[in-house]
Amino acid sequence: MSYAMTEKTVNLIICAKNHLHDQTIPCLDHVFRNTSHPYRLTLVDDGSIDGTAQYFQTIPRALVIRLSKSKGPTTARNEGLARSEPADVVVFLDNDTRVPEGWLTILVEECQKERVGVVGAIPSNQLERLKFKASPDGLLDFNQVGSSTMAITRECLESVGLLDEWFWASADTDFCYRARIAGFRVCSTPRLVVPHLVGGTRGKTEEDRRKIYIAAIRFRKKYRRYRGIFSMPPLYPFG
Repeated sequence: MSYAMTEKTVNLIICAKNHLHDQTIPCLDHVFRNTSHPYRLTLVDDGSIDGTAQYFQTIPRALVIRLSKSKGPTTARNEGLARSEPADVVVFLDNDTRVPEGWLTILVEECQKERVGVVGAIPSNQLERLKFKASPDGLLDFNQVGSSTMAITRECLESVGLLDEWFWASADTDFCYRARIAGFRVCSTPRLVVPHLVGGTRGKTEEDRRKIYIAAIRFRKKYRRYRGIFSMPPLYPFG
């Protein structure tokens, strides 16, 4: 079955904190080389000190958002959502990913399948997802997908709202749970496997680990009543 892309508009949001040369520039190089579907690009600098903001300003036609102080990936993504134009599909892409040719076309096509609210690529560090049985339309239904390469439909975003900034880490998992509760499908697509280097948008400091631990506690508290439906994360690591 063919799923026509028609005139679907796409907002692509990429957030970065430092890692300009080893993560962000290679990520954008892959986007520019391997993306044929039209998109609007939003770049969010989460308080970088390595020239990321200045580099972003050199990207033609990109909406550049500069946070003078780092506020974490959740707030950075929400800034991108709030300040970019509405679109049929919003795509979060972490700067530690390397997208292959045709990646965005696949995500847009998958977003048009029945009741789909969120579709993620299968990152290279989660290949075990390919072992699960696909639904009749070819998608793999899960409780959550990660934000490394994550597409959200306009209907889902309007229903569920922004990411919950109560969670410094793993607000993407929280969003997926909220989408499922609202009646949307959350899926991975086996059509798209994306190299994911892990760690380009989040630091590895003791403070970061403390925030991840707090996020896990908050997550368990929020979804305690859904234990029979959703799995709870370990207290650490989480995110």
